[in-house]
Amino acid sequence: MEFCLCETVVMPKRAIRIAKHIGSTPVLATCVACNQQFKAPTSALNSVKDCTDAIQRQFDVHKCQTMDSSPNALRMVREATEDK
Repeated sequence: MEFCLCETVVMPKRAIRIAKHIGSTPVLATCVACNQQFKAPTSALNSVKDCTDAIQRQFDVHKCQTMDSSPNALRMVREATEDK
């Protein structure tokens, strides 16, 4: 029986979630796939559109990192694939 790690890991789809507003202006957002944060620059706080655009640009260029930071993750994968 073949073991393929790619079949056992499911990453959530990339999507942006606004985490904090000041009034109606979004100032902090996160990626739902990797939890990376995106902050609106203080120079844009007077405009909802400028803040939204700045956050969206940051999100568009980021590269998702895996959320599993468990020190045991590599060991568990190695043990699961030994002698296979």
